[in-house]
Amino acid sequence: MINIVVVSHSAQLARGVQELAQQMMRADGCQLALAAGVDDEEHPIGTDAVKVMDAINSVAQCDGIVVLMDLGSALLSAETALELLEPAVAAKVKLCSAPLVEGTLAAVVAANAGAPLAQVLAEAQGALQAKQAQLGEAPGAEENVGLPLTEGKSVSWLVQNPHGLHARPAARLAETLAPFDAELLLEKNGQCVNPRSLNQLALLQVRHGDTIRLIANGTQADQALAAFKALAEQHFGETVSAQQQPSLHGMPVAESVSTGPVLQAASFWPAVAEKLIGADDVINEQQRLREALQHTLSDLNKLAERTATLIGKPQAGIFGAHSMLLDDPDLQQQAYARIAQRLYCAERAWREVLEAVADDYLALDDAYLRARELDVRDLLRRTLCHLQQQTIPPIALAEPVILVMDEIMPSDVVMLDRRMVLGICLSGGSVVSHSAILAKAMGIPMVVGLSGCMEKTHSGQKVMLDAARGVLQLSH
Repeated sequence: MINIVVVSHSAQLARGVQELAQQMMRADGCQLALAAGVDDEEHPIGTDAVKVMDAINSVAQCDGIVVLMDLGSALLSAETALELLEPAVAAKVKLCSAPLVEGTLAAVVAANAGAPLAQVLAEAQGALQAKQAQLGEAPGAEENVGLPLTEGKSVSWLVQNPHGLHARPAARLAETLAPFDAELLLEKNGQCVNPRSLNQLALLQVRHGDTIRLIANGTQADQALAAFKALAEQHFGETVSAQQQPSLHGMPVAESVSTGPVLQAASFWPAVAEKLIGADDVINEQQRLREALQHTLSDLNKLAERTATLIGKPQAGIFGAHSMLLDDPDLQQQAYARIAQRLYCAERAWREVLEAVADDYLALDDAYLRARELDVRDLLRRTLCHLQQQTIPPIALAEPVILVMDEIMPSDVVMLDRRMVLGICLSGGSVVSHSAILAKAMGIPMVVGLSGCMEKTHSGQKVMLDAARGVLQLSH
C-alpha cells in the first residue's frame, strides 16, 4: 500500500483537503497524514520540518509514501524532513510536484486501488489534465487510448447521477475496477479513457444523461463487466432521487427535443401455419420458396431505390447487403434440403435456416455485428409474407407523433413519412442497428433501450422526447 502525506502552510487548508480525500477513501485503504501550520498562535501560517518528519513516520509501515506540498517553503521543509528520517524510511518517500488539492485526491484514489508508487505519482502529477482540457489549455489530452472499440465485450449504462460522474462516484468506479485482470476502457461518444484512473475519468466529463460503455478484454473481462453493472445499478454509490415527473431512460441515436402524442405500434409479422408436407409436394414447396425469394429480392431493389432517392446511396447499400444475404446459394440450398429431407413446408424450412443465421449473429461479441440479427429477421418476415401472399403494411400515421414500439425493422423505417414522425422510442434495439442508422440519416430523433416504454405509455398520451439525453418525459 502507498500512503499520502499533505504538507501545507495552513492547518485549515490541510484539513479541508483531508475532508475531501476521505470521501474517496476506504477504512482499510491508504493512510493520509497532515503536516500543516506551525505552533505559533499569533503566526500559525508556515511549515515545520519536524512536523513533516513525524507525519511521514506515522504512515511509514507501507511500500511507499507520496508527499504533496502547497508552496515553495513547504518543499524546503519536506526536503529537510528527508534528511532527518531514518534512511530506510527516507528511501520510501517521493516528493510530488502535483497541485495540492487535485493531486491529493488523484493520489488517494490510485493508492486505495492498490496502485504501485510510480502509478500513484503519475496520477497525482496528471491531476490537472481534466481542468486544462475543459479550458482548452491541454491540446491532445482528450485523445483516445487503448483498444479499438471492436475488441472485447462491453456493457452500457445511462448515467442518472444528478452531477454525473464527479469525484466521488468516479473514485468508486476506479477502485471497483482496479483488481481485475483485464484491459478496460470506458467510452462516451467515441472517446475512450482508462476507467481505473480518476484523472482519465474526469477527462471524459460524464454528465447526467450521458451513456457510457465499459469495454473489457482479458481473463477477468466478464467479472469486470459484472462489477461495473452492479456498481452502475447502485448509481456508483450515490442516492438518486426519483424525478417529480416520471421518465424513462434509453440510449440516444440522434439528438433533438420533441413534444407530441404517442402512437404505439408493432412491427407487422405474418401469421404462418407451419405444417409437414407429403413427398409429392416437395417440388411444389421448393418452387414456392424460390418464387417468394425472387419477390423479396425485387422488394429489396425497390427499397434500395427509395432509400437512395430519399437519403443517399450509402444508406441504400443497406438493402443491397440484404439482397446479398438473401441470394446466398448455401442458405437457399439448406432450406431446399429441409423441404426434401424433412418434408417441411417452405415457411418452416426458411424460418429455421434464417433463425439459425440470426442466432449466429446474436452470439458475436461485436455490438455492430450483433445488431445485424434484426436485418435477418426483416428478410425472414418479408419472405414469409410472400409465401403467405400478404403485403407488409406501412405504419399508418394520421398526425405527427412520437412512435413507441418494441422494435422497428429497417424496411419499416425507410417507409415512414418523415413529416409525421416527431421521434421514435424503442424498448429494445441498438444504436448501431440499421434501423437506427436509417432513422438518424432521415433526421428522425430516436432512443433505443427505453425499457418499459410500451407498458408505461399509451397512444394519445402527450410526452416530451429529449433524444440528446435519451429521456422520454411522461405526462400524468
